[in-house]
Amino acid sequence: MSIPVFKPFVRDGDRAFVISAPILSLTDDVRPGYLTATDAFCMATYGHRVITTPNMKFIPQPFDNESDIVQARADGRYWAVDPFQWPQTYDDSYARSFAIPRWEAYMDDSSMTYAWFRPAFASDFVPLAPDNLFGQLKTDILDHLKRLYEKANKRVSSYKLTRLHKEDHVVGWVHAMRAVYERFQQAMAWRDVVMVVAEYQHRFLDIWALLDYCEIIEPRMRFVDTTHNVNPKWMGCITQDVAIATKVHAAGVPVWLIRDARLVQSNMNIIKVVSITPPDDLVIGMYHHPIKIFAQPFDIIARCPSNRRRHEAVRQPYSDFEKLPVPKPQVEQLVVKESLVGKAHIDKGKAKAKLAPYDITAPRQNRAVSGRDKWSDIDHPYMPPMNSFFKTALQEAKKEFICIKHPRDKMDDGYLLPDPGLFVNVLSPQSLMKYLANWLACRPTWLERVYEESPRPLPRAQNWRDFLISQHAQGPLDTQTSSKTSKSKAATATLFQKEVTALRALSGASNVHWRGKDIAISTLDNPPADLVRQIMYEICEQGFRYELLDLDEHLGRDARKDKEARKERMELLRSIFPSKSLRVWNKDFPQENDGLNAPSFDAALLYFESFRKVLSTWERFPESLKQPLNHTGREHDLWKGMKECCVFYVQSYFDNTGRPPIVPHLLYSVA
Repeated sequence: MSIPVFKPFVRDGDRAFVISAPILSLTDDVRPGYLTATDAFCMATYGHRVITTPNMKFIPQPFDNESDIVQARADGRYWAVDPFQWPQTYDDSYARSFAIPRWEAYMDDSSMTYAWFRPAFASDFVPLAPDNLFGQLKTDILDHLKRLYEKANKRVSSYKLTRLHKEDHVVGWVHAMRAVYERFQQAMAWRDVVMVVAEYQHRFLDIWALLDYCEIIEPRMRFVDTTHNVNPKWMGCITQDVAIATKVHAAGVPVWLIRDARLVQSNMNIIKVVSITPPDDLVIGMYHHPIKIFAQPFDIIARCPSNRRRHEAVRQPYSDFEKLPVPKPQVEQLVVKESLVGKAHIDKGKAKAKLAPYDITAPRQNRAVSGRDKWSDIDHPYMPPMNSFFKTALQEAKKEFICIKHPRDKMDDGYLLPDPGLFVNVLSPQSLMKYLANWLACRPTWLERVYEESPRPLPRAQNWRDFLISQHAQGPLDTQTSSKTSKSKAATATLFQKEVTALRALSGASNVHWRGKDIAISTLDNPPADLVRQIMYEICEQGFRYELLDLDEHLGRDARKDKEARKERMELLRSIFPSKSLRVWNKDFPQENDGLNAPSFDAALLYFESFRKVLSTWERFPESLKQPLNHTGREHDLWKGMKECCVFYVQSYFDNTGRPPIVPHLLYSVA
């Protein structure tokens, strides 16, 4: 297949908009209401891909390679992999990043100018002595920087009033910003000054972005039926997910959508074809000694594509400070003083605590959070990101008790597979090791049993917790005891009879197995993150397929009247997935997101149509989904249909069980 040549084009149905309000110049405001998220106010080809934007006048060069390095440059920033300087790939944990202010939009705003100020050694720095690299910034520079803190603090105070003074993590960010400012009161090496100024500005911009996100963007994203005019002051984001592009575009956020050029629909609106814009205005050179002019590069802190890890790396607090050299006479005095008096006593109770990173996505250590909201995505490095359609569905579902059916009409509300939250919400590394080792040991037996036998009753979350944390020593449990704990263990052993036998055989073993690989049990107290993400992905994907089958057997009984009808029904269910199977655990591990998780709108449409057909036989199927999902419809309408399918599924599962379902998650390594 050859790469097509793209030219300006407007659909027949949209020509009336162009005649009444022509927007054919890149110098005009970008406000064409007829452009959807998948249309192009301007577009550019990039290899075999095409990048489009419905609301901006340029196409930024994307930087999303595994080999991209995160390394501070001469100005203390991270060149084009820095979300505070250049649009990055959308990451749900750092959604606020698309609201980071763009410096070009504030060139005439003197109160914001110093958020991008770059200090110069010759004009802005006062050394302790001539040719000395230690010193401080000039007083007027410090005054301007302090005003940034005051500006952030004032806005956060107003935000707290609307939140009825509830403590939000952004309040802690302001305190951290103040702590960084206090460093300017001390003499520092010039290279440290460069880094601290950049960190201080990053913290200010992050606070500003979060407040814009909470106060403006997030409310808009709840109602995607209205498309707001773009705010070019925001940084925006790059994505390959049409659903994300649609939601972000509707909120008025700059967005760039990347697709395979060969899969773009031929009737896409194209106003202008442009060239890729490189980051020519950003500093790419490494830090140099300001007097002797030789390179002193900062350390490489990460090597990764545009993902969560990059966001985390850029936001790490700077800590590699040079020590102020002590003059020789003072060194001699210190040595004599120590030899006469001895080492000074250190009062550990009065020692200053190190400032913790202000990033809320840092992994928890030895700390469990009780009462986890199962309607929300799990924000943890071990968890792959949730499918955006289902994430929206979980947010929009009606969760009132009155929605749940009478017990005689309900399904078994237990868990076919363990809740993924069990594996990331643990108190200690030893507990994590037990959970993982026990699950990997019993996994084949249990998954096959669920598919073949549909065991009832299903284990509750507490049963899974008891089962996965237990040692399963040899010998039968005493079922006659009155102890509450013993009764719980006895009930668990009854539910997992075959699996308990398998785990007792594990006693004394040093390895468990995962997809043809031997995993040393001793390593599971601090397991490789990729291993746990793969395990979590499989649990989520397999859990979704089994729960979908379970719910369809409950609600789709009329479609299973005889043997032939049941066979056709199973074929329809399998057609939702590219593997044509409801089983994941005995198939090759996928290498890319596909099916309902496909990053391409066109690639996902076929599987969502099969999903819609399955749902169409259930009670309370919405009228708005009666029309097939196919390529004849407008992309925005089809996207709404996909989302509504997920909302209907989540709502149906809750109504029939009283709990949210396990939903699909994405492969973590796929951007």
